[in-house]
Amino acid sequence: MKIENRRLKIESRGSGWLSGLIVCAVVAGATPEPASRQLAAEQQTAALKKEEMELAQMLLRQFPDSEDPIVLMGNVRWRHGNAGEALKFWQEALHTNPRRPDVYKAMGWFAMGKENYEEAIIHWRKALQIDPQIPGVHNSIARALMGLGKHAEAIEELRKDIEVSPASSSSYFLIGQGYLQQKEYEKAKANYEKAISLEPDLTNAYYGLFTACARLNQHEKAQEYLAVFKKLKAEDMKVLKDRNDAYNDLIDMRQGAAETYMFAAKMYQGRGDTQKCEQLLKRAAALDPNNTVYLMELASLYGTSSRFSDALAMHKKISELEPNNPVCHLNIGVFSARLKQFADAEPAFAKAITLAPESSAGYRSLAQLYLETGTKLPQARDLAQKAVTLEPIAANYFVLSWACDRNADTDSALSAIKKTLELEPDNPRYQQMYELIRKRSSRQ
Repeated sequence: MKIENRRLKIESRGSGWLSGLIVCAVVAGATPEPASRQLAAEQQTAALKKEEMELAQMLLRQFPDSEDPIVLMGNVRWRHGNAGEALKFWQEALHTNPRRPDVYKAMGWFAMGKENYEEAIIHWRKALQIDPQIPGVHNSIARALMGLGKHAEAIEELRKDIEVSPASSSSYFLIGQGYLQQKEYEKAKANYEKAISLEPDLTNAYYGLFTACARLNQHEKAQEYLAVFKKLKAEDMKVLKDRNDAYNDLIDMRQGAAETYMFAAKMYQGRGDTQKCEQLLKRAAALDPNNTVYLMELASLYGTSSRFSDALAMHKKISELEPNNPVCHLNIGVFSARLKQFADAEPAFAKAITLAPESSAGYRSLAQLYLETGTKLPQARDLAQKAVTLEPIAANYFVLSWACDRNADTDSALSAIKKTLELEPDNPRYQQMYELIRKRSSRQ
């Protein structure tokens, strides 16, 4: 559920309501979009709303014993601007199953939208009681606390959020805001710096750094940060000037509807209806074509259905969108190998190693490819040894044992397979390998 995403995107660039630092500007002189284009976007948005609502209603009919369609209908009502109806569906879902952290999270944003900060905090704390590791909820509580002027308590919540999500630039930024309000300028500066190390174009963090450095009499640094802030702010204002609200609403609608389709796909997948699941995932991918989440779900569906050619094609498509994703290249290698396309598998595994040199998976997979094809056996052993060095797990020791055996080093093979069984003693494949190597070693 991502009903708060639009709000968070806005605040990440300009959280003025929390700090009072940034004054919103009114953009004048924006060139209006042609009326025909705006009308077309509005018509498409209306058609998508109707389509999404029909899907949600169908799920209510086809899954009458599950609270999931009820939650989904609440989400859809919320995004379509009917918050009151959304709340009714969420409350109904909680009546069926009170242990739904996603619903409490949504209800928190409902209260937050009405500036009922204390009520929002109550909902979010209930979500954390059910799932203490749910991302972003401590951050949300901190925002409400800041709305109540409780900056010290907000900072504590933000530190908890960072424990759950260490790369949260938003939480570091808000900690900086909290310390700035408490006039602890060195601490504010340190947290703003951390925020921009994670998100270099976080506009308001530079204004916070300007303010903190000015208070610390670090005037040269203050001016440097102010210059960066002005540059980023100008870029933000250009985006606002050039924006087409109707077109942006359509983009938001497409993204939200795509999430609904994936939600529905998961429900049908749980029922074992892979055909319907595939159909819904394809629609999600068509609505939000640059979001690789839907493509990954399709690839996973194809892989578990032994549709290896389709899975490979999907991972190749993902690699076009995310060329530096090592997992994607690893999967291209895996499915290429399963289809006996070894010439394609080798460079895919090599690319995965290049992109993630500290991960053992690429080394293990490439070693296994060489062992299965009976080629480059010395390199296979070196790769397997590297995998074990990086991650001493059973799978890596198993491939090392296999590589040592293929390189006629029975003693090392036996040692490695013994370590494999120490880690996973009940694995029948490992047991079989152990018996083969043990017998071979006893005959020497």
